[in-house]
Amino acid sequence: MATPTTSRANELSHTYLSPEQVARMLPGITTARLAMWRYEGKGPKFRKAGRSVLYALDEVEAWIESTVRQSTSDDDW
Repeated sequence: MATPTTSRANELSHTYLSPEQVARMLPGITTARLAMWRYEGKGPKFRKAGRSVLYALDEVEAWIESTVRQSTSDDDW
């Protein structure tokens, strides 16, 4: 299993994950679903570095927390 790309002191402020790593974190979510969400403007924030897609770990966690619902009748995002 690949490890997250961890920030270096004084260089990067986030730990970055690939779509594959994010999909492994989120049960039932595939890399194809993440790609569709990027296309639709949904899901966690992401960055593009050339052709690579990167997700900041803290932003993925914040997005997960933003999806908390009390009931199935709560509004979808």
